[in-house]
Amino acid sequence: MLQNQSHTFVGVTKTAVYFLYAALAIIGFAIGYFIPQFAKWTLSLPWIPFEGPLRLVTSFQGSPAAFITALLGVSAGIWFAHSVIAMLLSVKITNDTVELIKGKKVQTIRSDSIALVFIDHKRLVLLGTAGYELAREEIDEKPVNVEKAFRKHNYEWAAEGDPFKDQFRRWIPDAPDLSPGAHALLKARHKALKDEEKDDVEEFRLELAQMGIVVRDEGIRQYWRKAETYPPRIQQSEGS
Repeated sequence: MLQNQSHTFVGVTKTAVYFLYAALAIIGFAIGYFIPQFAKWTLSLPWIPFEGPLRLVTSFQGSPAAFITALLGVSAGIWFAHSVIAMLLSVKITNDTVELIKGKKVQTIRSDSIALVFIDHKRLVLLGTAGYELAREEIDEKPVNVEKAFRKHNYEWAAEGDPFKDQFRRWIPDAPDLSPGAHALLKARHKALKDEEKDDVEEFRLELAQMGIVVRDEGIRQYWRKAETYPPRIQQSEGS
């Protein structure tokens, strides 16, 4: 957690990002450089699967081949670091706004739209003034650090978690309490949860929110409740 007089930053810092890129690039370089020798040792074992591809790897001999495999290892390390960073949430908190940063995606929410903030099953939740959810994002930071950051900028923090948790009901396909449109979105979202399509899961959550339906998950099980009013459109942008 980083602080200055105007804002507090919670999550992955630029220093941590650079370190992760460097560390995974170095690991990738080492693996790539030594992979022909490792393949040769593997072929000496009594039985090993994928013998054909391993023999192809061991056919790479000399410094040029080692340089090429090392370069491929560096590229793989950088790609993996980029994929990891894109999944991690960072939060920039000021007295006026909260910015949720995930990769190049930035969601900005004004402080006067936020009634309550809390952690629910390792997810940061920003609750709107009428009970709808402005954001629900997984966060790796320690809850005590997140709480300290929001309280520093005078946001209301719910230490007991979601005040509406008793209103959630498990989603049952075609139950009469929901419209056909809501059921269609929940069905599509359920499939996205099973397939681990995280972007689709979040997109369907936002579409349900615009219908006044708040949804939360336990594994691939979905629970829902109705908000008192529909949420406003939330400003989202793509970072450079």
